[in-house]
Amino acid sequence: MKEFLLKIKNRLFRYRSQPIAPHHYDVRLLQQVKGRFWPRWHQLTQINRVLSSFEKKLFKLAFFVLLIGLFWVGSSWVKAHRIQAPAIGGTVTEAVVGSPQFINPIFAISNDVDMDISRLVFSGLMRYDEKNKLVPNLTVKYNLSADKKVYTFELRRDVLWHDNEPFTSKDVVFTFEAIQNILVGSPLYVSFQGVKVEAPDDYTVVFTLPEAYSPFLNSLVVGILPEHAWFNVLPEQMRLAQTNIQPIGTGPFMFKKFTKDESGRIYNYELVRFENFYRQLAFLEGFNFQFYSAYDGDSGAIQAVRNQKVDSLSFVPKNLRERIERKHIVLKILQLPQYTTLFFNQTRNEVLKDKNIRLALAESLDKERILKEAINGEGQIINSPVLPDSPGYNSEIGKINYDITSANVLLDKEWPKITAEEYKEIRRQEILSELQKSNTTAVATSTSNAVSSTEQITPELQKQVETTLNTELNQAQTFYRKNKDGKILEINLVTVGTEEYKQAAGMIAGFWQEVGVKTKVDFVASRDFSKEVLRNRDYDVLLYGEIIGSDPDQYPFWHSSQANFPGLNLAGYVNRNADATLQKIRVTTDEKEKAELYKSFQELLTSELPAIFLYMPTYTYALSDTILGVDVTKISHPADRFADVVTWYMKTSGKWNFQ
Repeated sequence: MKEFLLKIKNRLFRYRSQPIAPHHYDVRLLQQVKGRFWPRWHQLTQINRVLSSFEKKLFKLAFFVLLIGLFWVGSSWVKAHRIQAPAIGGTVTEAVVGSPQFINPIFAISNDVDMDISRLVFSGLMRYDEKNKLVPNLTVKYNLSADKKVYTFELRRDVLWHDNEPFTSKDVVFTFEAIQNILVGSPLYVSFQGVKVEAPDDYTVVFTLPEAYSPFLNSLVVGILPEHAWFNVLPEQMRLAQTNIQPIGTGPFMFKKFTKDESGRIYNYELVRFENFYRQLAFLEGFNFQFYSAYDGDSGAIQAVRNQKVDSLSFVPKNLRERIERKHIVLKILQLPQYTTLFFNQTRNEVLKDKNIRLALAESLDKERILKEAINGEGQIINSPVLPDSPGYNSEIGKINYDITSANVLLDKEWPKITAEEYKEIRRQEILSELQKSNTTAVATSTSNAVSSTEQITPELQKQVETTLNTELNQAQTFYRKNKDGKILEINLVTVGTEEYKQAAGMIAGFWQEVGVKTKVDFVASRDFSKEVLRNRDYDVLLYGEIIGSDPDQYPFWHSSQANFPGLNLAGYVNRNADATLQKIRVTTDEKEKAELYKSFQELLTSELPAIFLYMPTYTYALSDTILGVDVTKISHPADRFADVVTWYMKTSGKWNFQ
């Protein structure tokens, strides 16, 4: 390089007169006088005149390589110190099948749609984080007394309601007193019976339990209501208040507006970011819910996701998963502590009081096939309400093998088989009698007399009988069962009208029909299910899923005190020994003892067979790939998918990072 530069300098001075001394002496002299080795700028400007053609090409190549090197070094440095960070902006629109009724945390547990919106609008004293761990929310800290009965909470002082009123202990006391008021009719009533709630000052709340209850903190995730917005509403009128649909909460999002169609049904519900939220502010500017009546179909929720009219779908039915899989869709498979079960209502249908009947119904079910076809195998077979990873779990307790032969033997004892033609004739006479009683134009003059002669039947009536008969009968059922009293063995199976339950119920009915049990299936819309089915326990057998939460407390689902609405003992199970065991579990803090108690409870419950436990499903949530920051993997309730919603984002911005 040195020789190259000297050569350039020599050529720059070649037009001068010949030196007296050799040229290299001049160079040395200049270096000594000027103290410079590198050429001056005006000399460099003449470089094109002194370089040969080859040297010019070499120089340009070197200069080009230098530029590339500088660019690479610069871009690497920028890449190392410049990051894309979440930025404020964007609105998520989520498709939901169903409609809102009570966006009020003390009522919402009966409706998943209400729970979803409530989780974004309201905050509880405790909350589940993105790892499904229970952490303080509206509280700074809490203390537990030595006898495990008194919980003292210190509340946060920086919390505001969405109308900018301050949050205080009065709101907490009001909420739990409303839950405890039987006139209010909260489904949470049984969870807080006997609990005393006091507020020594504006930022302290004391809960005093009648006895120690280890899962009590899990109960406190329920959202708190604003006392100032509700104090003028009578307890018995709380369900009718407009505040149920235009809520005021303390959550990360606040109510903006809703839109109704011509029939008065809400089809769109909009929330906006609450700028005074006490924890990290949400990156999303809004969160909207778009309501649909069905998952499938041209106007269904799945089609809306496929057409990118919405950004997410609250739940993806297993049998429709293939229809939603697209490059721009991310499917989140979440663990959910839920069991899908067939609950026997022995009070409504006395046939089910016979344990042999219940056992035969259980043996006739191929659970593996139901799991595979109803939810694509995305779940786990269970035999009791105590789920995997829970204290005392044992997969062998309550296990009943699929055995059609054994089921038929059990049923044959009291319910002999009759052919389909025999049943058809019996049913024909029953329908004829029913129609004659209700038809004022019938030939019979007395409604108490059954008509057996076809000469007394008009052609119109005969046609009506056959039409009803053909509509009612399942041609696939080859035989039926009738006892010595002439009664037909039949069951009414009721479930929610979702795709998963429709598929499962159809299969269950088919299995039971294979052993001669006439099975009628009724589907009820989700929005009407609590009012029409659960409230009056209007079913022989109920196919339903119960979410037990992060703490496996079975008291709300199997204690005899919960047999009536709003309790969740859907089988109406009553057993004093089981009650005593469940009560003891609630006060036990020793994990080994609790596991043994749960084992005893399982053995007792499954030996009496008040229900058939089918499977524990996973929960599939669909999101657009434009929604980032979603890290939840395990939930206690579908609404817990919003546990980390404040970290979700759709926009990014560059930031320097020199750490």
